[in-house]
Amino acid sequence: EIEDLLKYAEAWSTKDDKLGAHLAAYICVTFLGVLEDCIENLIKERANKSKDPEILNFISSIVHQRFKNPDRSAICEILGLFSKEYRDKFSRIIKAHGPEKEALDNIVGNKNSLAHEGTSKLNLSVKDMNDYYKRVIPVIEAIEEVLS
Repeated sequence: EIEDLLKYAEAWSTKDDKLGAHLAAYICVTFLGVLEDCIENLIKERANKSKDPEILNFISSIVHQRFKNPDRSAICEILGLFSKEYRDKFSRIIKAHGPEKEALDNIVGNKNSLAHEGTSKLNLSVKDMNDYYKRVIPVIEAIEEVLS
C-alpha cells in the first residue's frame, strides 16, 4: 500500500511541487502509523508464543501505551524490556549512526514537525519518503530476526 502511494504521489509531484510536498507529508504520517503497527504486531506475535493470554494482554497494553514514534532508541528500549540480548542484537544490526537510523529519525521528525508546526516548515519530498521507506524496511526485518 505504501509503495502504491509512493508511485501515485511521484507521478503527481512532478507536475506540482506543492502538491508533492503535501502528498509526502501524508505518506510520512501514514507510513509511521503502519510502521508502529508492524512493530507492535511483531511484538504481540512474540508474546503469543507463551500461549498465555494474560501475558499477551499485558504486553500488548504496555506496547500500545509506551511505544510511540518508533525511532531507533524507542525500538531498542522496547526490545530491552524483553531482554538485554534482544536490544543488543538489534543494536548490532541497526547501527546508531547508520542509514536506517537516519531514515527513522527523519520520518519521526517530519511527522512531529507536521503535527506541531503544520506544513509551513515542512521540507519533505516524495523522493525523500521513497528513500526513507527503502531504508526502513531493514529495521522491520531486523526486529523480525531478533524476535524469532
